[in-house]
Amino acid sequence: MRQSLMPFITLILVAAPAVAQVTVTTDAAAPQILAGSQPASEPGSQPSTLAALVGEIDRNNPELKAARRDIDMRVARIAPAGAPPDPTLSVGYMGGLLRPPFFPSASAPGSFRQFGVSQEIPFPGKLGLKGRVAATEADAVRWDYETTRRRLVADLKTAYVEYQYLNRSLDILERNKERLDQFRQIAEARFSVGQGVQQDVLKAQVEISLILERQALFEQQRDTRLAQINGLLFRAPDAPLDPALSFAVTPLTSPVEDLRALLRQNYPALKRDERVIDRGQQALELARKELLPDFAINVTSQKFVGGMPWMYGVDLMVKVPLFWQRKQRPMIAEAAAALEGGRQMRDATLSMASAQVTEAYLAGTTSNRLAELYSDSVLPQARLSLESSLASYQVGRVDFLSVLTNFVTVLSYEISYEEQNARYLQALARLEPLTGLSFIR
Repeated sequence: MRQSLMPFITLILVAAPAVAQVTVTTDAAAPQILAGSQPASEPGSQPSTLAALVGEIDRNNPELKAARRDIDMRVARIAPAGAPPDPTLSVGYMGGLLRPPFFPSASAPGSFRQFGVSQEIPFPGKLGLKGRVAATEADAVRWDYETTRRRLVADLKTAYVEYQYLNRSLDILERNKERLDQFRQIAEARFSVGQGVQQDVLKAQVEISLILERQALFEQQRDTRLAQINGLLFRAPDAPLDPALSFAVTPLTSPVEDLRALLRQNYPALKRDERVIDRGQQALELARKELLPDFAINVTSQKFVGGMPWMYGVDLMVKVPLFWQRKQRPMIAEAAAALEGGRQMRDATLSMASAQVTEAYLAGTTSNRLAELYSDSVLPQARLSLESSLASYQVGRVDFLSVLTNFVTVLSYEISYEEQNARYLQALARLEPLTGLSFIR
């Protein structure tokens, strides 16, 4: 009787520590619901919050710097656009060929010196319109800069959330690889005492190899996201980054109709298109004013030789748009076409942005529901099923394949839970530049 109980007692002594460790690891492995609940990194050279990365992109990103210089360039054009034409000074001499210029003598009758100044005068209102056109273009570029900035910040947040998700998934894979190795040890212990088959050990080793494969793929994706983030921050591609930066998340509670209303109010690309339309209206008005004549005034002073006094003259000139059908009329048609094109572009921007808001809203709400489903019911039930099958396997009631199937299910659900959390946060990040709200801070 004692000899028949020895294999079973040996199995219990070998498997008991592993079972206890598996149970503790499973209880401690419950993931957090929000990415922002991770503790901040230790103080050092690296930023401890996601907001610090946003500030860094404002300071260092070359695309933003170029956009700011574009604003400076457009602002510098405003004053010259509304400035009047430069006056023209003239100096003249008429006399004999053998006499030096500007020194007529009495022996060269009819010689004289002449000085003059002329000034072009555009038709009233033209210069003001040119200045307003340039100022409106500068305003459009300012909104274009804001569009670029919001897009880059959203790209940064989206990439960082993906980077954080991949790091968490790698932690899950490493933790479950250790758990699976414990299962393998249990299977080996049962096989060594004749209670199991070698196939169970081989199945566990195959699953460990599959986890190693997924780890390699996730590491490649993580390094790609790290290079993308460093590119946005104008860092070296392999510069280190803390995967647990702290940030706060505002839940998505507004209906999609409210988000579309905020889109019309706050989306900078729409404001840019509105300024482009204003610029087109001003350009059309300016093109119509080109049908009106411009003026010029010329003041001259002459002095003949001898004792004759200085004489003065004033000329008033009018530039007549005689060929308006070949010049001004096509200019008006061009300005009208540009104005209509700006309106159509505004409508296209609104339509595409509304579709993006709807897409991000649906993606966010769906991912949030799935994450809650995984957290509240799917994962707890899957973990209980795994523990139950493991306990049944240890007493010989189920085979190792049932344990392995439940283990793979729990691993898949844990990674899916993290993925849905990441997709939810990425949807919030995509909504920020469209609505002007700050969901991730």
